Amino acid sequence: MGWMGPVVNGQAHEGWVVPLFADGAQGAGTTSARGVLIARRPDDGPRDGDQVRLAYRDGCTVEGIWQDRTVIGGDGIMPAEPGDQVHCEVIEEAEEWRPDTEVVGWVAGCTCGWRGAPWTRVPPELADPTARRLAVTGPWADLEAADEHLVISEWRRHIGGWQALEAVEEAAAGQAAAGRALDEAVRAALAAGASWADIGRATGFTGRSATERWSDRG
Repeated sequence: MGWMGPVVNGQAHEGWVVPLFADGAQGAGTTSARGVLIARRPDDGPRDGDQVRLAYRDGCTVEGIWQDRTVIGGDGIMPAEPGDQVHCEVIEEAEEWRPDTEVVGWVAGCTCGWRGAPWTRVPPELADPTARRLAVTGPWADLEAADEHLVISEWRRHIGGWQALEAVEEAAAGQAAAGRALDEAVRAALAAGASWADIGRATGFTGRSATERWSDRG
């Protein structure tokens, strides 16, 4: 999708340049000859073209294509909001693509949901990065490398704290692994006939401290 960041507590932080549209829609990070793929929010309801399943209180279900608040399926056109409907599930989302020329700006985005401040798309002669005005050549919406770097730098500042936490997690995991390895080495040394005094000298403890630390871990 874009720039790989840290994964902390199971939360991924991957960034990308998010194209913006005049009506508030945002790009999903995928472009092709069809244009820019529009992102779907988790709370979005069904959109025209989605494959949906209607469930009713009597246990019956109907599947079909959502179109103008109705469902078109093998049984014909079913009302999408009858009184006895209890659930509408989107089975497969329809893709929505928009032309690059409709992009009105960009923003740095992260998979955690964070968005940076917007950058406005302007004609080349009005471009001014210090005023957050960027331009692209031709009809495409992909930023030049230098301008993309400006957006990336904002995302990198966003993940700075998460990267620090990732480093803490890695250090803690390494310390835990080293502790387990030391415990196993001590057990092996004791099994081979080493004394607690020997263990203490090897680990920087007194014999008594070594006994207190490892005698109950056998």
